[in-house]
Amino acid sequence: MASSFFSPKSTGTRLLTAICNLIIVNFLFLITCIPIFTIGASITALYRITIAILAGDNPAVLRDYFKSFRDNFIKATALELLYAALLAFFGFEIYMVNTMMDPKYSWAQYPAYFFVAAIFASACYAFPLLAWFEETFKQILKNSLLIALSNIPVTIMFIVITGILLFLTYQFTVIMMSGLMFIGIAVIALFYSLFLKRIFEKFGANISFKEEEEK
Repeated sequence: MASSFFSPKSTGTRLLTAICNLIIVNFLFLITCIPIFTIGASITALYRITIAILAGDNPAVLRDYFKSFRDNFIKATALELLYAALLAFFGFEIYMVNTMMDPKYSWAQYPAYFFVAAIFASACYAFPLLAWFEETFKQILKNSLLIALSNIPVTIMFIVITGILLFLTYQFTVIMMSGLMFIGIAVIALFYSLFLKRIFEKFGANISFKEEEEK
């Protein structure tokens, strides 16, 4: 029984391999995020691996992570800077309304919250799209918004879950950060990838490293 459990094609071996891959990619993500301006490329590479795992591929984590990181660095960094600038703008607007305007005008901040949600929704799809599709910067922005709007339940779920995780991290910082730094970030990305993979395939994508290696 033990030998069959640890055979290369057994469920146990595949599970252990997936867990090891998640731990490794979680570590790579944290390391490559340190310069801050590389966060976009790191997110892109992270989804490159997690979606591949769900597709049944056996990615060479180090090689494939850094290949995606390198190949998509410019576009991913441009996306990150754009989203950061937009969030800073609307965040400042919310701050101004709350601190410098009469409370009776507090309603003026609601449009800013809407745009913040729209920016986050677009970002949820933009980096995974960049990880798996050869598209221009403009196409990525356009398609990420279209996918977010055409999959409202999933988009809302992403926003709600991320909000809950941020709240829990604020309330239980040490416990949450310990889990996130060990494997948690990759597990969250893997969970999101369950839905992203289905959405991408619904639009005709065939998610696999294997076909790329054959070309």
